[in-house]
Amino acid sequence: MKKTTMLLSATMAMALLAAGCSGGNGNGNGNGGGNEGAAAGTDNNAQNAAGSGGEAPKEPFTIKMALMAGPKTPDSWAEKALEGELEKSMGRKVDVQPIFLPDWSELNTKINLLMSAKDTRPGILWTGDTKEYTKWVDAGIAQDVTPSLQKYGKEILDYYRKDTLFYHWDKSGKIFRIPGDVPEASYMTTIVRKDWLDKLGLQVPKTLDEYVEVLRAFANGDPDGNGKKDTYGISGDNYYRSLAPFFYANGLDVENFVKNADGSIQFGALDPKVKDVLKLLSELYKEGVMDPRMTTSANNDDNKVNDIYASGKVGSFYRWVDYFNPGNSVNISFKKLNPDGEYISIAPIQGPDGFSSDLPDPGIGWCYLVVTDATDVDSAVQVLNTMATPEVFKTITFGNEGEHYKMDGGIFTPTIQPEEGSKLGLGNFGWYIQRKDAANIKNTPEVTKMFEDKIATSQPMRDKIVVFKAIDRPEWDRYSADIKKVRDELFWGIITGKTPLDAFDKWPAQYEKLGGKKIDEEAAGLFEKQQAEHVEYDKWYEENITPYK
Repeated sequence: MKKTTMLLSATMAMALLAAGCSGGNGNGNGNGGGNEGAAAGTDNNAQNAAGSGGEAPKEPFTIKMALMAGPKTPDSWAEKALEGELEKSMGRKVDVQPIFLPDWSELNTKINLLMSAKDTRPGILWTGDTKEYTKWVDAGIAQDVTPSLQKYGKEILDYYRKDTLFYHWDKSGKIFRIPGDVPEASYMTTIVRKDWLDKLGLQVPKTLDEYVEVLRAFANGDPDGNGKKDTYGISGDNYYRSLAPFFYANGLDVENFVKNADGSIQFGALDPKVKDVLKLLSELYKEGVMDPRMTTSANNDDNKVNDIYASGKVGSFYRWVDYFNPGNSVNISFKKLNPDGEYISIAPIQGPDGFSSDLPDPGIGWCYLVVTDATDVDSAVQVLNTMATPEVFKTITFGNEGEHYKMDGGIFTPTIQPEEGSKLGLGNFGWYIQRKDAANIKNTPEVTKMFEDKIATSQPMRDKIVVFKAIDRPEWDRYSADIKKVRDELFWGIITGKTPLDAFDKWPAQYEKLGGKKIDEEAAGLFEKQQAEHVEYDKWYEENITPYK
């Protein structure tokens, strides 16, 4: 994922150009929400005078939206349904005009072209984590949405957590981008075969020692009863997240900077305890407990791992909570191939010191919504806020209950084929205030509760991992690719036995030689600055957001 494996949804973007709109919301000199032109009534979306003492009638409003998700179906049912909901909430006719973005390989080129001139800019832009964003802010192209959120954005403000908004807040005291999709607080879990535990007379493991014992039994105890040694204890993709039960039980994260007890921060892959984890993993690999497929980059394809999961030949994974939805295609495939098989989610594995944690999401959006100077920001925020309401989100994502899906005992079941859903445009507006709560009716109540519980089970590592707010990290950008390449060759080499364990002892010096010292200095400076900003943000939030929730 980048982070999203959970849902298709929708993205919105553009509003009718306001010729008199100032759009002057740059970092240091904007003075409001960019609505001056609309207030002056200089464009065709402004209200016309209705005579003495009368209320001004509301003119039709056109909103152009850049959409990245879904089937990208023009003039769709979902588009018309959204227009109807917007007309009700805004009290005016609304014309939604999607701009469908190309595939990922051409995405940034297309966005840069759209943003190059005011007459081509979307009113609301969907974008990923682009370096161009700061240029848009400096040029006054990205509008401050804070005043408009205060007036029209209660649904958005209520949905996003305080910490989430911090990562999208500008130190000038403005918000120039709204998170489009923030994954659940934790979206992965330790999964084990319950039927294999029962067959082998084993209890659900709680500690790392117990977990390792179970994995060895799954690999060596013929849990599928076919008389062959053809099962593995653990499998997954070729990412460190698949090894979370081992690293996180020791409070380690080898991909991020982590906070030390003395308040300093350090690149997590340098922690001496990493060597102990690599030693254990190398033993499990040598014994045939670890599926060798997870040690190669060829196993970075989700579909391949899903096939391994469905095959029923592996006893444990650290994988998606979404697998526990009855309608999940991987779950369906597993049950078809293994009618008596049962996977269960268990609590995060405890390490030698009693520490345990699930993989936390950093809380920062992986995609964003930017209201540009090509529209009236108040109206754009009204559009986004309407889309963020649970009922509207459900409609444009899943359709109408009884017509396109049914709910039976809390179980969501589509009543149309995927092809029909694509024709209807369901999912076109994905990644626009992508709700991950009960409004996501694809999740059963049990799965929704699992996600909610993982807010707490992932907190221990969330407290340790440093999430950098800064978009610009030039030293990291300059040196990290080489550092990660050497790290991966070393770590996976040790795991597979191709590299001796003691090679880890040379790793800190390699890190420094590859530019690690400059990365560390940059990270320490950014972290110190970020902590100071958070103090300012806390005060700003209480004054500018809390009263409007």
